Amino acid sequence: MENIKSSYKKYHYNKVFQSICFAMNPSRIVEFGILEGYSLDCFVSNTQDCLIDGNDLFDEFPYNAANYEFVVEKYKNYSNLNIYKRDFYNSVDVYEDNSIDILHIDIANNGDTFEFAIKNYLPKVRGIMIMEGGSKERDNIDWMIKYNKSKIQPVLKKYENDVRITVLEDFPSITLIKK
Repeated sequence: MENIKSSYKKYHYNKVFQSICFAMNPSRIVEFGILEGYSLDCFVSNTQDCLIDGNDLFDEFPYNAANYEFVVEKYKNYSNLNIYKRDFYNSVDVYEDNSIDILHIDIANNGDTFEFAIKNYLPKVRGIMIMEGGSKERDNIDWMIKYNKSKIQPVLKKYENDVRITVLEDFPSITLIKK
């Protein structure tokens, strides 16, 4: 994990993933956005008898993309882990309602990503949805401003009375969402 690029490393968010896995003992984890596998490493290392789906656009993502061959090679020895080339926005119907214990979404998240996830993926989750971003600082990073991406904070405010939301503020921040 030392050599993996991830904005999560600075604040040891691996401990958050590890703690959630320990507390929940999940049987199904779904992740969108793999890059070099920081969070996926946490999930495979801290679960037993858990089916894990790692989803990514790989070379179709126009920015900091995961390498399909690298990811498949890295995880080839995990029989409980499936790697798929899937688009977050077009894969909602792959999963049944209340079928996912932990859903992790880290796909250059912005307000639109959060809105879509809460509306379309939260019904699929029986446990917890973990999303990269959510802090005020994260809403104001360079690429969010440069590409005029919608802010996450207003979306969280919109849903704060309908779902349980906790934001871990340390940059890049993580938002935990439950029904």
